[in-house]
Amino acid sequence: MSDAHPNLAKSASALNQTLTVAATQLKLMWRERRLLWLALTLLLLAGASVTTGAARLAQQTQERQIVAEQEARLWDSQGTIDPHAAAHVGRAVPAPVRPLAALDPGITDFVGTSVFIEGHAQNPARHRPIDAGTALSRFNSFSAAWALQVVAPLLIILAGFASLSGDVARETLRQELGSGASAHVLIGGRLIALVTASLLLLIALLAVSLPAMTEHDLGTADIMALVAIVAVYALYLLVFCAITIGVSARFSTARTSLVVLLGFWAMATLLAPRVAPALAESLDPTPTAPAFRTAVIEDAKNGANGHDPADKRLDALRAEMLSRYHVKDVDDLPVSFRGVALEFGEANSTDTYNRHFERIYTTYQRQAVTQRAFAALSPTLALQAASRALARTDFPAHLAFLRGVEDYRYRLIQTLNLEVKQHKTASGSKHLADIATLTRSVAYSPQQPPLGHIVAAQSVNFAILLVWMLLALGLVFTSARHLGSAP
Repeated sequence: MSDAHPNLAKSASALNQTLTVAATQLKLMWRERRLLWLALTLLLLAGASVTTGAARLAQQTQERQIVAEQEARLWDSQGTIDPHAAAHVGRAVPAPVRPLAALDPGITDFVGTSVFIEGHAQNPARHRPIDAGTALSRFNSFSAAWALQVVAPLLIILAGFASLSGDVARETLRQELGSGASAHVLIGGRLIALVTASLLLLIALLAVSLPAMTEHDLGTADIMALVAIVAVYALYLLVFCAITIGVSARFSTARTSLVVLLGFWAMATLLAPRVAPALAESLDPTPTAPAFRTAVIEDAKNGANGHDPADKRLDALRAEMLSRYHVKDVDDLPVSFRGVALEFGEANSTDTYNRHFERIYTTYQRQAVTQRAFAALSPTLALQAASRALARTDFPAHLAFLRGVEDYRYRLIQTLNLEVKQHKTASGSKHLADIATLTRSVAYSPQQPPLGHIVAAQSVNFAILLVWMLLALGLVFTSARHLGSAP
């Protein structure tokens, strides 16, 4: 017990010294007006970006709601017609608006805003705000997320690169070491100061952004995702704080520290996020739209389309139906063979499109894995993937929308085909039905991945950020030992 009190007193003294050093460093940062003005400029730009983004999202929500209502009225106004004719009329389904896109727009400007659904075909999303080009993950527009990913680390470096290096810092450091302070206390205090300033910047950015985002009816899931986003960015900024302090302690001149840190910043935030998508696309190229359509058409020739009586699969279906009902002619079937053929053709064409689309989606997944490998050089890549996923502005969120629309399309078209199948008519005539009444029970509801699934899917990127944090803190620890042993 007697040994415990001196140890506690020593730990308390070290903590007090560390906090004193941190307070001193915060005062020095506050006096550095250039950094303060840069931080305020960043806040103003990011706040303006979020405000304009939220206003644009509100406008998009209103526009897409109007489109959805117009499409519903047009669909119901078809009246009493041949159900399969309605399948070729089709309708457009607008994509849902993601509230957190005001903070991190992700790839929302690179993918379509609506999907036109019709029989025998799966159409890609259309009306893209920007032509995406090749790789889906390219992202060049300014946003609050981009400011935190690229500009905030630069401010951290400018604020901390000379905290332990340079003639002035080294002279101050010798005096502090001579007064009895340990190297761990001096480095720890500077790290706490830099982390505190970074977290204040993050909180201020959230404060100027939150009023605009709350106008878009944030749900519970969106609020929880926003909290997770803030936590991930705090971890990311901590990585840069630790690397900055660790490098500053390693080099005796401030110029060397600045060059090393700027080199790492450029590689991590600018170079790697651009090189990784380009390399991923070159290793796993995606087909062009014409090539995709050609491949689907060629594949579809081997299946039934519901309109070609000479199709071999359709002949096999006819023989199977005649055998099942023990009749010799399709006119003797208790159901309309036209409806049976339409159901069969839709199932085959859907299977064909699904196979080809899944190949593209698999290619995108391989591209994502390739880009993730670059996270060994850049924590920014892991952060970008996690941020977009939590904001539901990444490709998996868009894919969930596409699959939800396809599920709705298939149910709608097969409901129309079932109506034809169940109402046999005289030869040469077609069954007519009220389309609005017939399809009223077939509804589309936007689906989004639950937050728990998103967190699980991003566990690798979270782990990468944690590894970066541990490596950065390890650099701080080894730099403290190096500083303490230096003459």
